[in-house]
Amino acid sequence: MSDDSTKQHLFALMAHAEEQQKNIDQTLDIINKQQAQIESLHKQLPNLAQQLFTDSLKDARTSIESDLNNHATKAAQDLRKASNNAIGAADAIKEESKSLSWKHAFITVGAILGTCVLVILGASLFIPSLDDIAERTTTVEMLNNAGGVLDLKKCDGELCVRIMTKNCRNGKYNDYCILDLKD
Repeated sequence: MSDDSTKQHLFALMAHAEEQQKNIDQTLDIINKQQAQIESLHKQLPNLAQQLFTDSLKDARTSIESDLNNHATKAAQDLRKASNNAIGAADAIKEESKSLSWKHAFITVGAILGTCVLVILGASLFIPSLDDIAERTTTVEMLNNAGGVLDLKKCDGELCVRIMTKNCRNGKYNDYCILDLKD
């Protein structure tokens, strides 16, 4: 090879090396910028997680309160409707009682009032009050906080809990058993 050819080859290699060095420098700049962005996101991550958790709790509370209010409103509407129906029935009975003897009117009124009382009593027994719901929620939270995770299952469509039958006969009437809690 000639000297000129070697020099040209050497200059070409140096130019190529400089170009590669520029590419490496650009790549390092990009990597440094991305690393700075990652570090910035990493610093913000606890705040973002806290905000997400807070928003989730607020949404859950709003949903639960809305469901409870809707349930209470529906129950009140049903009771008003039953009351209005009872009032309407009572008015109709008054009209009819004028044409019936007092015995028939008494039996009819008693039957209607008894039915209304049974409907209202049945509704009050089967629909838990807001205080009952709050008490049950508090009891479950207390059990969970105390480490009292119960082993609950469905047994032939009924709710069952695992207990230690050998450790029964507790309480005033011997009607309590010791729970065998899950590990």
